[in-house]
Amino acid sequence: MKKIHMQKDIIILLILVILIIAMIPIYFVNITLVVRNNIFAKEAINTYSNYSAPIFTIENIVFYSNAFVTDNSADQNLQDIDIGQYTDIAIYINNHTSSEELTDENTVKQLYIDNIKITSNSDKGEKIIGYKNPLYFAKYKGIEAPENNRIDFNIISSNKDNKESSYNNPSFYQDCSNPISLGYINKNIATNVAVNSDSAVSLDGSILKLANITLEDLVFTMSFQIHIINNKDEEFVCYINKPILTEEQNNTLFEGYIATQFSPSPGTYQFIKKDN
Repeated sequence: MKKIHMQKDIIILLILVILIIAMIPIYFVNITLVVRNNIFAKEAINTYSNYSAPIFTIENIVFYSNAFVTDNSADQNLQDIDIGQYTDIAIYINNHTSSEELTDENTVKQLYIDNIKITSNSDKGEKIIGYKNPLYFAKYKGIEAPENNRIDFNIISSNKDNKESSYNNPSFYQDCSNPISLGYINKNIATNVAVNSDSAVSLDGSILKLANITLEDLVFTMSFQIHIINNKDEEFVCYINKPILTEEQNNTLFEGYIATQFSPSPGTYQFIKKDN
C-alpha cells in the first residue's frame, strides 16, 4: 500500500508542476496587461492635460492686407508698374493657461517654424511666406523665402538681448510677450500696367482694380507647424492651416486695405506636447 501511495504522490506532484508551468504564460500576460493599462492611463491623463490645460495656445492671429507697386518706368510716372499684394501676420501665443507665473515649463528656449506651404487656386504672381520685421507691420517691406523651408527664431531672454536685437532676423521673447511676425507677398500679379495720367490713383488695395484683379486671384491658404521647446526641454507643436482673404468682407481690400483678427475657438490651435 505504501508503494501505491507513493505513486499517487508522484502523480499529484507532476500535475501540480504541470499546472504551475501552464500558469506562467497567463501570469506574464496579466502582468503585461497591467503595464499596458498603466501606460494607457498615463497617456490618457497626459492627453487630457494637453487639451484641458495646455501650456501654450494660439490666442489670436492678426492680419493686415494691402497692395504695393513697383514702378519700372524711367520717369517714375507709373506708366510701367508691376502690382502685388501683401499680408502681414502677427501670431500671439498664450502661455498662461496652466499657470500665471513664468516657469521653466511655460517659457521658450527654442522656437522654429517648418513645413511652410501656400496653396491657391490662382497661378497669378509669385508667392512666398517668411519672417517679417515687426517694426514694418502694416507697411510694405520685402521679405526673403526661408532656407530649407524653415524659420529659426532667436530667443530674447534679457534686456541686453533686447537692446542688441534689431529684429531684422527672426526674434521672439522667451515669455511669449511679442507675437510671431510673418509676412506673405504675392508679387507680379499684374505686370507692365500703365496708369492713366489724368486719373487720381491711390497706391493701396484700390489699385488692384486697375489691373482687373479679383478676390479669387488673391485668396490663399497658409499652413505650417510651429515648434516650441520650453526650458524643461519639452517640445510642443501646433499645426496652422488658415485660409486668407476668403470672407466676403475682404472685398473691402479693393477700397484700400483690410485688417482682421482671428481668435480660435477654445480647444483649437493648441500646442500638443510631443512624447520624448
